[in-house]
Amino acid sequence: MSQWNIQPEAVGGVLQTVIGHFGEEGSGEGFVGIFDKLQDNLEQAGEASADAAVNMALMEFAGHYFGILGDMASLTMSAVSGASEATTHYVNGNLEMAEEAQENAGVIPDPEP
Repeated sequence: MSQWNIQPEAVGGVLQTVIGHFGEEGSGEGFVGIFDKLQDNLEQAGEASADAAVNMALMEFAGHYFGILGDMASLTMSAVSGASEATTHYVNGNLEMAEEAQENAGVIPDPEP
């Protein structure tokens, strides 16, 4: 990157807002809270239906969309940590490491086997 013009306080504010919208595990808030509620509601729907076909459809739905939601969560956290890391390197004056962190922001590593 040829030129940097970052306002670290503003970046920190945006990252805090994103993390607030994302939520924390067990908090019942944000994206994570909605994901947990969806999982609970699908389980309750399956139990209430007591029908094998409905349960199968709910499991297929969950299998498909939970994968997508998991990817969204991974991408969000990668972007937040990459932006935070790049900003920290910028503040410390290490522009090469800041550029590398920026390039890696939003990259989801392959899961370990």
